[in-house]
Amino acid sequence: MGDYVTGVAVVPGRAGSVHLTRLARPEPGPGQALVRVRRVGVCGTDREIIEATFGTPPPGSSALVLGHEVLGVVEAVGAGVGAYRPGDLVTATVRRPDDCPSCLAGQSDMCTGGRYLERGIIGLHGFMVDRFVEDVRYLVPVPAALEAVGVLVEPLSVVEKALRQADLIQRRMATWAPATAVVLGAGPIGLLGTMLLRARGMAVHTVARTPPPNPAADLVAACGATYVSTRETPIAALADGLPNVDLVFEASGAAPVAVDAMRLVGRNGVAVLLSLTGGDDALPVPVAAINREFVLGNKVLVGSVNSAREDFVAGVADLERFATRWPGLTERLITTRLRGVGDAHRIAETATAGVKTVIEFADD
Repeated sequence: MGDYVTGVAVVPGRAGSVHLTRLARPEPGPGQALVRVRRVGVCGTDREIIEATFGTPPPGSSALVLGHEVLGVVEAVGAGVGAYRPGDLVTATVRRPDDCPSCLAGQSDMCTGGRYLERGIIGLHGFMVDRFVEDVRYLVPVPAALEAVGVLVEPLSVVEKALRQADLIQRRMATWAPATAVVLGAGPIGLLGTMLLRARGMAVHTVARTPPPNPAADLVAACGATYVSTRETPIAALADGLPNVDLVFEASGAAPVAVDAMRLVGRNGVAVLLSLTGGDDALPVPVAAINREFVLGNKVLVGSVNSAREDFVAGVADLERFATRWPGLTERLITTRLRGVGDAHRIAETATAGVKTVIEFADD
């Protein structure tokens, strides 16, 4: 196997700097596992790092290995590891805690210190590499039956957390039984959110710009949700035709759509903002009307970022649920497959193509 592993990296702050890099082959220490990567997802965050919007390399390095959505196979374990064995299929959480009270309580996704690290994003190399070593407390087992879709656990965990937060907030009510939901955005997060809410029995309307037919619209329809193109139906017209909207997931990647989320959410409802948007967009907003609607309607607007280990575990369970309810549907989210690190130069061009891009690593 050699003394090195090959990864896909960028120089943060330098646009278009995607390149191959070599790292010393890692060995697992006590409490750690060596994981051979099977596939890695490419998402909007990777694209923004490639475009030099953000990203921080590890100390002592000018480069950052990309990738925070991973499926791999345990190849070896260090001393004291009893929970995993060679051959086990795993994914890994993204964020690593600092010493703030939330992180010490096991809630690094709610970090208050702001000194956390994130694999492939902030201060730690990511998973877009042949092999990596990880503390087993950050690994999550994936059943062999989910091998084809296990790389989607991380993006699914994002909407798992969003729903968990909404449920926690709605403990303020004795009668929270959400029936109608709107998902703004039909990228991987929006589509996985659509499937998650449909699996919970909600009537879901998924809103995007592109008119059907298109792959996202087909996926939405296949899970029993309704696809709405804003080029055909303005959001205001959609709102007029819906019953009370109990839950809104904003996952469009467009900052102005946050205002649409606030206008859509109904009485006693929750709007969850999931998009990370750059720039300084400004637009006229009907502040007085929104304030009245929120006060008189007991509405909640909340942001949600990252996810906890429990959301990864829930994601694994829901991928199994999706497979039972809609056989083969989840696999259709993966529309582009790059073959190994040799296709690294294509990451930027494919990050917005189709629905979901993954890099397939060779299996030794």
